[in-house]
Amino acid sequence: MYVDENQAYRALIDEGILTEKTARGLRDFATMQDELGDHYEVSEVRGGKAGLKRIDTRGMTDSTDNLNALLMAIDTEMNGPIVDHRPGMSPEVQGPVQETFGNRRLRTAMEHNLSPGGTSELAKPGLRAGAMAGMPDEQRMARAIGYAQKIGQGYDPLTGSRLTMGLDGGHIFPHHAYPNLSTSDFNINPENKYVNRAKGSREGEELISSLTNAFNKKFGPVTKPGRVPYSRMAGLWTVGRGFV
Repeated sequence: MYVDENQAYRALIDEGILTEKTARGLRDFATMQDELGDHYEVSEVRGGKAGLKRIDTRGMTDSTDNLNALLMAIDTEMNGPIVDHRPGMSPEVQGPVQETFGNRRLRTAMEHNLSPGGTSELAKPGLRAGAMAGMPDEQRMARAIGYAQKIGQGYDPLTGSRLTMGLDGGHIFPHHAYPNLSTSDFNINPENKYVNRAKGSREGEELISSLTNAFNKKFGPVTKPGRVPYSRMAGLWTVGRGFV
């Protein structure tokens, strides 16, 4: 049977079982768990706020998703972004101009009930050492919200690859070439760790070669016993053609 969450909370409040503050806190924790729970453990810390701990993903990553992330990154470098930005999207890969209901709900939950430590955990991806020192609380929260909303979206906004276990904070415009954009919120993406580490400071043909080498290394050597050619594996992205 379908249960209306708001009605359920309202009934508990009306019966005196929960206070408005407690009900809102429970909703906020549930929202953060729903959006971030694949990548972070959400738990209550001192003061009743939500703390975040990054989930250890060693041995938990899905091979097909990792291979597709690399293939789709190669395709994006060769042929341009895979994701079509719909009307209402900004011209600079910043995401939707108008805040969606889901993003607003997550933002509100974080503003009300995310701990300072949890905020820093989501604000730091993609930043160089020391970049967070002295950062105003408002900017730190804004960075955390932006990063969390991209995780909640569930896919890389350029390549379209699924955001599964094992993410790094990646730059859309590389730090070495665009140092003035290095700390810009819009320039940080949650990115598959194999893609991010293959990128480094590379661009153009060098980057495509590095991503290709990472794909071949991740897939395994040709001489590996029982190896199946990736062209025969189901569910893999084909560069230039997509899922065929």
